Amino acid sequence: MATPDGDPAAAVDIERMRADVAAALEEPPEAIGDHDDLLDRGLDSIRLMSLVESWRSGGSEVGFIDLAETPTLDAWVRLLGGEQRGATT
Repeated sequence: MATPDGDPAAAVDIERMRADVAAALEEPPEAIGDHDDLLDRGLDSIRLMSLVESWRSGGSEVGFIDLAETPTLDAWVRLLGGEQRGATT
């Protein structure tokens, strides 16, 4: 998914991450907080790998191990260099 200016890497911001994780967990996006441990919330390795592949196909350079070591949206947005908007706790 690319941004309107055509930059696919910039498309993975915190709100896209939140929406993608929420879809993987079958929860509403507003239920996923920036600092929630996503593994504790039920994100397993298969779902995490699916997210990695989705974000890579959009142009982001992201590694499974990096995300698994710090399983929060807050950490992931810093790893991916995305904008942090609409932060929730």
